[in-house]
Amino acid sequence: MLKWNLHFKRRCRRILGKYRVIISCLVIILFPTLLVLTLGARNSSTSLANEEIITKRDGVFFKGCVDTPEYLEDPYYTKMNATFVMLTRNEEMDEVLKTMQSIETHFNQWFQYPYVFLNNEPFTEEFKLRITSMTNAEVDFGMIEETDWEFPEDIRDTFAFKNAIQEQGDRGILYAHMESYHKMCRFYSGIFYKHPLVRRHEWYWRLEPDVEFFCDISYDPFYEMAKTNKKYGFTVVLPEIYWSVPNLFRYTRAFIRENRVKVGNLWNLFVTNYDILDTDDEELSEFVNHEEDVEPKMSEKVAIDHMFDTKEFDEDSMGMHMLIRRAKSKIPTKEDKFDNQEYNLCHFWSNFEIARIDVFDNDFYNSYFEFLEKSGGFWRERWGDAPIHSLGLGMMLDVDDIHYFRDIGYRHADVQHCPKNWNGFQQEKKVGHGQLPYMPFEDRFKRRAGLWNSYDTGTAAGSGCRCKCSKRRKDIEDRAYECIDLWASLVSASDSFLESGGFVPNMNAQEIESSIERDYESHFAAQ
Repeated sequence: MLKWNLHFKRRCRRILGKYRVIISCLVIILFPTLLVLTLGARNSSTSLANEEIITKRDGVFFKGCVDTPEYLEDPYYTKMNATFVMLTRNEEMDEVLKTMQSIETHFNQWFQYPYVFLNNEPFTEEFKLRITSMTNAEVDFGMIEETDWEFPEDIRDTFAFKNAIQEQGDRGILYAHMESYHKMCRFYSGIFYKHPLVRRHEWYWRLEPDVEFFCDISYDPFYEMAKTNKKYGFTVVLPEIYWSVPNLFRYTRAFIRENRVKVGNLWNLFVTNYDILDTDDEELSEFVNHEEDVEPKMSEKVAIDHMFDTKEFDEDSMGMHMLIRRAKSKIPTKEDKFDNQEYNLCHFWSNFEIARIDVFDNDFYNSYFEFLEKSGGFWRERWGDAPIHSLGLGMMLDVDDIHYFRDIGYRHADVQHCPKNWNGFQQEKKVGHGQLPYMPFEDRFKRRAGLWNSYDTGTAAGSGCRCKCSKRRKDIEDRAYECIDLWASLVSASDSFLESGGFVPNMNAQEIESSIERDYESHFAAQ
């Protein structure tokens, strides 16, 4: 189990938080790659990739490879009612074929799960022919209804709508100048799972055009998730660009208040909680946002109370100085703090997600999506489906419901996660076999000697199966480390820690005040 210095990590997050807006602005202006670079990087000695993340709450299903033919013949194994889902366009055919080649080679040649391709325009015959030739699995092509894809007519024809899209583009918010991108985010946020071709399944694995997989997935992720009661799986967690979602958390907190939502403990992954002082004193609570604020403000309160209790109003007294200081003090303003919480911008990168359909297709999540829809945030701002999925999951689920597919190597755009191979060998075959030889299901999946038959060097802390990682990009674990460190801390945490509000000290104001009062009285008694 990982052992984390939570106190140190809290302080690091606070320091990083002060620069979040600056970092986001740089990201918007320069390029999405800078989202990774501006967050800094670990050196090799502190790389999380060199550590295991295996706890009672979550860990890789298998370390290294399993014998896939033997796995499939296991009488307890059941193929799940699951599908791949991809939203794409005819002109992206080459990128789609690249994705299919990768996922077929590394997984689906053995497991034969079907595909669902969705488009807001009819797929061409060439597209369908080329796609179906890539797999032996069933392939469905679906059209998206206009009402599901387009913004309502009474909105999209208004000056406010057109001006909002243009203004976001003028400000350089990534992809925000593209109306189609807003439509895509809205569709994936709360509509895709209602499509008949998707809804007939129990599980889905989302794919995107032009993605790469770097490791063989020698087991069935759907089956293992069902067996372990996991509901949602991810492979990348990283911070969102601030200016794409400036008001998302405001509306999310409003939804929570209106519906009296009791959030799951996964909520701790996505918020900074400022409710750290157990007190009925609202003024005191407003001044205290961090653990280091507690002692100064409590000392100030004790000195002022002592002055009024003793009626010693000497202008040179400590109490008078504290009273004047309080009168001149401004309540600290945290623009994005609502109900003593702030969105920390962490989110599961939803272009890769493996999940139960009903984790989103339910009354609660649908009501959340409809609430956000009414706010206009999908066009007034550039709300992405990833932070919306994440905040929705945070409200509904617990940490134990989530699985980190750390053993799956994955790249999309300029973000990459690729695990170390596992170099161990277990006696029990069901645990894992290390790097077993690659056995293609068909001749067309044979690997050329020297290209894919030489895999990356493994480590004892590794988890991958026959991984060959691209050396052109650093692992996101060691770039966007704030979010993955938080995940690692949460899966290592005790039940009481999670239920108490995560990283919130939740200090007892009365006990602290009594301690300071004793010190204060001792000081005066000694004079």
